[in-house]
Amino acid sequence: MQVFAASLRAPAGRAFLKLMRAWATWDTGPGLPAAAAAYAALFRALSAEGWAGDAWRAHVATEVALDGNAYTTGAAPGPGLRAAATGDLAVLWEAVAGPALESVRRRLQEAGVPAAPCRELGPRRPEGLAAELAGGAGHWAALADALRTHGLQGHAGPFARHLAFRWVPDGPGGAVAPVGHPDLPAPGDLVGYEAERRLVAANTERLLAGLPAHDVLLYGDRGTGKSTTVKALLRTYGGRGLRLVQLDRGALPTLPALLERLDGATQRFIVFVDDLSFEDGETGWKDAKVALQGGLRARPANVCVYATSNRRHLVRERLSDRAAPGSRDAARRSGAPGGAGDPDDPRQGDAVEERLSLADRFGLTVVFAAPDQDLYLRIVRHLAESRGIPAPEAELKAGALRFALWQGGRSGRSARQFVDSLDPAPGHPDP
Repeated sequence: MQVFAASLRAPAGRAFLKLMRAWATWDTGPGLPAAAAAYAALFRALSAEGWAGDAWRAHVATEVALDGNAYTTGAAPGPGLRAAATGDLAVLWEAVAGPALESVRRRLQEAGVPAAPCRELGPRRPEGLAAELAGGAGHWAALADALRTHGLQGHAGPFARHLAFRWVPDGPGGAVAPVGHPDLPAPGDLVGYEAERRLVAANTERLLAGLPAHDVLLYGDRGTGKSTTVKALLRTYGGRGLRLVQLDRGALPTLPALLERLDGATQRFIVFVDDLSFEDGETGWKDAKVALQGGLRARPANVCVYATSNRRHLVRERLSDRAAPGSRDAARRSGAPGGAGDPDDPRQGDAVEERLSLADRFGLTVVFAAPDQDLYLRIVRHLAESRGIPAPEAELKAGALRFALWQGGRSGRSARQFVDSLDPAPGHPDP
């Protein structure tokens, strides 16, 4: 195996290779014990994956479809690389379609070793091109071109198995760790802010199309759906190769290392920084400025940064920072204090401008204002209807307005919290 070797590196693949080695030395070495152990390991691995139908074929077909290698995700392959890829596919096809696995199982049974067939082990079924590989009767080498197209569309490689990840900067080089069960709201769950979400979606479309796209700052009142808007993008665009990598605010200085890890992947990435803001006196915003824009290394074309914040300029401002522009300019010319902040700092105006320039690193700012009463009630009605809550309109409205008053304001979050406090209709599942 020269190109698709990774397809046999999972536990099931390793167990199969051990099983074949035991089969080859059945009569000359410890064939029976080794084969029995390898077959048991193969069965356990396939059972853990829960495949329906021919579990071994489904497993290998899925691994082949996800294998990001020099042929499926690299530069235009020469004839030698393509020949090696088709040769590997021929070998893998024989491994799943040939009689070897069933022959070993039967011989184990004849020797008194229990060996159940590797079939119907769960409900899981291959998807997409993997389903075509698993179900097709043709030779896999004939699908070599389809596998390359599949890989270049972002469906192969280390980021193909999951939609969401988190950046773990600790350790050598850091790690992009998958999120097994991400919170991905459906676009239909979002009510209101249609114009704002269209702006974010249009920028994401440009990223997916390989066009220049902006870093995006989603700014506005708390609970207005800024984070939900970003996470919902995966529901819409995950099938087109979009991936989301969550980056903690404190890890922003390590953004260049993360970008280096993502550079060259066939997928497109949103690096998501939730609740990006800095208190007066913090200096982390300086590192954030350099990380977002200003380093020597060019930004990969397949990555954008989307951040949410409750502050327009990300760094806490003071009233003393808001001196009239003329007084600042005069202070700069004279070297005297400009009445902005520290009276002992004649260049305080410059410091203020430097702090405010952090938000300028984002080419697109989308504002999510607090909902008015009509939008707030529309969100409440939508959520109540989606959960089958039978409350009368007048009762629902009065309760929602009281709840918003108790919560200190109207927001999409308070609307959801209010609906969460209501009893669902009989027979309707809880959210």
